[in-house]
Formats: sequence, structure tokens, C-alpha cells
Amino acid sequence: MMLENNLIQKCTCGNTTLFTELVINGLDVIKCNECQVIHQKLEGWAKEDYYNFYKTDYHTKYQEEKKVVTYQDRYDHDCVVANKRLASYKFTPMAVGLDIGSSNSAFVHRALTRNLKCIGLEPGENIGDDSLTIRGTLETADLESNHFDFVTMHDSIEHMIDVNFALDKIYKILKFNGQLILDLPDYFIPEGAHHWKRIEHLWFFSQDQLLEILKSYRFKLMKVTTPIPGKLVFFTRKI
Repeated sequence: MMLENNLIQKCTCGNTTLFTELVINGLDVIKCNECQVIHQKLEGWAKEDYYNFYKTDYHTKYQEEKKVVTYQDRYDHDCVVANKRLASYKFTPMAVGLDIGSSNSAFVHRALTRNLKCIGLEPGENIGDDSLTIRGTLETADLESNHFDFVTMHDSIEHMIDVNFALDKIYKILKFNGQLILDLPDYFIPEGAHHWKRIEHLWFFSQDQLLEILKSYRFKLMKVTTPIPGKLVFFTRKI
């Protein structure tokens, strides 16, 4: 099976031909026959279409259609979550950080109150704090090598078309022994079933699968936590 009409045309393991089509939790997906990683089937989508979705529609039209809370309510909620995350991360004061997929900048704002030098990276054009946000993606942003003490990815790696490119670039921009902390849905338990979302979530990694991918990019796993049912948090370091 070839994936020339699919948004994702190559698995994280490099396979481009050996796949099986499935339906899981009502979602059309594609399973790699080599490494068993599952990704979403999105035919007729180009990279530009997907990036434009996040630039213009995701935080306004798409979320409004889903009847989410107001921007302020969401920001207030995200600030509470950010405080909890930062309390568990225990970064050294004045550490330099990048929050990928920074959305409304709640995490960046709360990081600054803890004397952290944090900025955000966000493809959306209509969300977050412009003074603290690089507009773009890891593919378009000009980021200095060996610069950051930490990189955080909150519910963002599963949205990325090219996970391999993302992890390779993150490794390059981190200082030696710098931390990559990422969280994502725990898809394969009942509490994570609602995260099988069309368009939004492109990759459906198991804990073991993502761990192997991180190791292949020389990230050392420090621990995995489950702060809430249906969520996995990976604490890693660049070695």
C-alpha cells in the first residue's frame, strides 16, 4: 500500500509501502506493518493545507464549532494547568526554554513568573502573546543550536506531520543535558479513547513506541508519569 495521497507518506520507522488500513474508535487510520505505529488517514491533504488549518481556523472557527469555552476561560484554565506542570518540572531559575505549540501563551506567562526565560513557538496567527511567540513551526523557525535548557511539548507531538524532523531539530537546539518534556494522550486505555480525533491527532503512539523513537534520537528517558488518566508525560534529557 502506497501513501502518495495521504498527508503522512512515511512512518517514523521509514516504511513507505507496507501498511494496513483500519478503523479504530470510528476513525480511519493506517497501521505500519513494520513497527505497528498507527497514524491517521487524511487523503487529499497537503502540508500547506494542514499548516493553514492551524494558522487560521483551529483556534477560532474549528474550536467554535466544537463549542469550547471562551478564550479567557480557556486561558485561565491553562494557567492553572501550567502552574501544576511547572511545579512538577522543577526547572532551575533563569533556565532558557521553548514551549512548542504554545497556543494562548499561558505556559510561557506562568514560566516567566518563576524566573524562567521562556518563549513560545506557535503556528496560529490569532492566538497568544506576540511579544513572546515565534510564529511558525519547527520546520520554518530559525532556532539557535545548543541554546535551550529545556523544551516542552504539551499535546503537540501528535499533531506534527514529520515527527522525525521535529525530534532531530529539538535535539540540535537543546544544550547538552537539556530537558525535553512532552506529554500526549494515552490512546490505548479507556480514558484515552476520546483522543482519537479526526484532523487534530495525526499519530497514535503507544508508550513503548514513543520511547523507542525518543531513544533513536539519543534522548535519555528519566521517567514517565500519568498525572491524569488518559495522559502520558515523558521526561527526557539530551545525552
